[in-house]
Amino acid sequence: MRGILAIVILVIIVFFAVPMVSEGTTNACQALEKHNVSATASNVAGSNTGVIHNVINSVGQAGATGQVASTDASQEHPDAPTPLTCTYNYWKDIL
Repeated sequence: MRGILAIVILVIIVFFAVPMVSEGTTNACQALEKHNVSATASNVAGSNTGVIHNVINSVGQAGATGQVASTDASQEHPDAPTPLTCTYNYWKDIL
């Protein structure tokens, strides 16, 4: 029984920690915004490298506070906690 509980706890920790660690934040909604900025910069520039990508990504990353993602999450699922919705949307986007 302890083994199953340990696995469940580990999955929950990974679910919340990976987005924040991979985007270098301590806020799930900010991690989602940073991911969205990187994806948008790649789409606009056509690749993950180059001057255009770097400029768009740098400016966007500097402005990614998590406020937009937080507002969107609370409107999308008003009864769910905002960090949970942001984390879910992050995973939904990368998978």
